[in-house]
Amino acid sequence: MKREMKRRAARKPKTEQLRSGIRGYTSEFETAEQLGVSVRTLRKWRQQRGGPPYIKVGRQVFYSDQSREAWLQSLVVQPQRQPAIQHPEAA
Repeated sequence: MKREMKRRAARKPKTEQLRSGIRGYTSEFETAEQLGVSVRTLRKWRQQRGGPPYIKVGRQVFYSDQSREAWLQSLVVQPQRQPAIQHPEAA
C-alpha cells in the first residue's frame, strides 16, 4: 500500500508533463485551460479545421500565443445598434 502511494506521489500530473518548453507557445492542455474549453474540444476543432492555428512537433500540439490572440480577435462581435421602432400610435 505504501509503495503504491509513493509511486503515485512521484508521478507528475499529465498536464504538468506536457507543459510547453517552447517560448511563445503553449501546449494544448494550457491552451484549453486559458480558453476555458476542454482538450477534447480543441481536438474536435482541429479535426474540423477550426479553432486557433497550431503546430505539431511529433505527436505534441502547440499553440502560438500570437496566433491564439489573433484568432480570439477574429471572434469579436460588434453589436449593431438598431434604430428605434416608431409605433403607429405615436405618430
